Amino acid sequence: MSVFEFSDYRKFLKQLIKTFPQGGRGVWARLSENLNVNATMVSQIMSGTKDFSIEQAQSVAIFLGLQKLEADYFILLVQIERAGTHELKSYFKEKIDELKKDSLKISKRIKSDRKLTDLERSIFYSSKNYSAIHLFCSIGKGATVESIAKKFDLPRVRVHEILQFLVSTGLCSQHSHYYRTGNQTIHVDKGSPFLIKHHGNWRIEAIKKSEILSDEELMFTANVSLSKEDFLKVRETLVRTIQEVVETVKASPSEEVANLNIDLFLM
Repeated sequence: MSVFEFSDYRKFLKQLIKTFPQGGRGVWARLSENLNVNATMVSQIMSGTKDFSIEQAQSVAIFLGLQKLEADYFILLVQIERAGTHELKSYFKEKIDELKKDSLKISKRIKSDRKLTDLERSIFYSSKNYSAIHLFCSIGKGATVESIAKKFDLPRVRVHEILQFLVSTGLCSQHSHYYRTGNQTIHVDKGSPFLIKHHGNWRIEAIKKSEILSDEELMFTANVSLSKEDFLKVRETLVRTIQEVVETVKASPSEEVANLNIDLFLM
């Protein structure tokens, strides 16, 4: 359930709370307590006879655990309902459209822990080996030059070169002869000159892997026809899935190195 799919905050709240355990039983009462208002007031708001104040809208966003971009969007939905003139409604509508566009940018929905300089990015994205080794060093107590060379079939001198770069940028640290990394995520923004190289590196690896794919692994390609509205719904579903994957990976013990490629484009 994503707030960006809605243009009416009441419909969003009703649909969202239905997804809560036991169909959302007791949630409205807890929300009333959180807002320090009686249940009748919330009923009047949800029936359309009244609106949340801006302060209450922010409290509702916090109560629901909305992320910043989602909270901003929800509060704007409340503001557009409260607006007393057509001009003000139009103003908030433009702001809502801007946030909707931002919501489609994965970089706005996923927090990146480190920013590489342009020079560092040009090196990091020049080969898939940099990101692969960066991840491999997060497994167990770390990786050695020997284990990395064996895993990725690379000369030791090349492994040393990559590790030296990763350590110099802070993406890895050296502990005796072990190299370790934290849970940093590095995201390439849309429009970045390194994006094509980044996608290309891993799609080439996916094509190679397709010939020896195991039953545990997954690849899926489908050409479909659908409405423009449903195309956007599918895109939003995939963005939410990516967010869930990122959160799962952050909390997951590092045991394997894996790659996920997702494509959705109009032909």
